[in-house]
Amino acid sequence: MKPKISVLTTVYNGEKFIEETIKSVLNQSFKDFEYIIVDDGSTDNTREIIRKYEIKDKRGVYHSGDVNKGYYNFHHSINYGLDLCKGEYIARIDSDDLMDKDRLQKQFNYLEKHKDIFMIGTSANVIDEKGNILDIIKKRNYPSLFYKYRICKNSFIHSSIMFRNEGLKYPWHNEHFFYFNMIVNKKKIKNIVDILVDYRINPFGVMSKHANLKGNKYEDLYKK
Repeated sequence: MKPKISVLTTVYNGEKFIEETIKSVLNQSFKDFEYIIVDDGSTDNTREIIRKYEIKDKRGVYHSGDVNKGYYNFHHSINYGLDLCKGEYIARIDSDDLMDKDRLQKQFNYLEKHKDIFMIGTSANVIDEKGNILDIIKKRNYPSLFYKYRICKNSFIHSSIMFRNEGLKYPWHNEHFFYFNMIVNKKKIKNIVDILVDYRINPFGVMSKHANLKGNKYEDLYKK
């Protein structure tokens, strides 16, 4: 029997935070989900940590690549994971972020009630390495049309999105092109105001190594 939701995480050398992420997913109040983790050729202890939970909890499905594809090809790992997802909905969570225990339930309820909406994101706490709350990113419940013109302005927190499993893929490593793909395909997308994820400022992660952080209010924390 297919699960209602597929949760998808992609990871590369995420040993520092992946265990916290996994725990936040497996402790959800909503239980009808599968958890797919795609490891993009990690060389640290990421694999061992994931396999420990795969044995403990049968909702976890782990897939490992032998060679890291690199930052600019990372979308291939995401799309590989999307192909594995069997759920009616797909929820993304990055390998250093955390879910509120009611996240899946609240987003599932919203999408079940609003059949015209393809994807929703949420607000988020901003946390540091130790999980201390530094800030809150508050998203507004704007009409879907708003995002057609704001798609490259960090309109969505990637770790907060849930969307209908209809085969859409990431055309590039930057998630903004995924949202644009939805707009092109005439999908309605929006945020809800609830704070349902903890977004971590990770000085060891992909953002700190590859993203253009000029003007980012958390730049100093990423470069710690």
